[in-house]
Amino acid sequence: MKINPLNVKMPRMLYWLTPVMFTLACCIISACKKGSVTAPIIAPKTSSALYADSVFYIQNSNDYFVTPVITKKGTFTSFPDGLNIDQNTGVINVNKSETGLKYRITFTPSGSNTATSAFIIISGINYTDKIFNLSLGDSLAVPVYNANKGLAMPGTTNAFDVSGGCKDAGIAVGGNNGIINLAKTVRSQGIDTGSTAEVKLAYKINDNSHGAINGLDVQIYFYRTAKDIPQYLLDIINERKTTILVSSSPTRSLIQSRALLAGSVALNALTLNAAPKPSRPRPPCIVVVSR
Repeated sequence: MKINPLNVKMPRMLYWLTPVMFTLACCIISACKKGSVTAPIIAPKTSSALYADSVFYIQNSNDYFVTPVITKKGTFTSFPDGLNIDQNTGVINVNKSETGLKYRITFTPSGSNTATSAFIIISGINYTDKIFNLSLGDSLAVPVYNANKGLAMPGTTNAFDVSGGCKDAGIAVGGNNGIINLAKTVRSQGIDTGSTAEVKLAYKINDNSHGAINGLDVQIYFYRTAKDIPQYLLDIINERKTTILVSSSPTRSLIQSRALLAGSVALNALTLNAAPKPSRPRPPCIVVVSR
């Protein structure tokens, strides 16, 4: 006789344990879900598409070369001036480049019209080309780190004017922050209108440069009023607004930077009625007026 499994009676103990086991299993599953740890999301290393990184720091050596990751033959160009780059190989000598600036590098493969562009930064500081009006309380020239006005200076052991060049010229520079006090400079020097001071500012920053001495030339012009400023200086300041590449925040995307550059080029072409030419962004022009 065949036994129908549906007609088999389960032991009484099994009937009693079934709901208990089910409840226990649900509790275990719930506890696992609550106690589970989500693996942290690690941001990928920043890349410029042409190079392994997008920010490069000078080193304590005569030369520091950076090689592109792309291996095709072609031509490399950069904008603005100041980047020491081999146009045939794309190799950059970081230590021989103008620091504190953002550059656009364009690679055009041999036999092709399709170019690839990317942005890199040679780490360091720069100052905004600007007219400072002391009568309005505009008297502090604040350094811009890594071409980003929203980026704080790293570390607390930075040292500015380590060679004393600014101090010897009467330029008041903060030793730990690089801020130039223009009002104090004018008061201490008794400067007359039309005076010009160009000094070498040497500094060390507690970043991946590992204390290597960096530096830039700073040029300061002094005038009584804005009407005394010569036209060529006004032209330089206006030109720098469209040729200095900056990042408004650390997360500015490559697309946004390209749009910024495209707008700058369009403005230059409209103003000059010709294709814009690369401009040297150094030395920064700091123009000071008393009123």
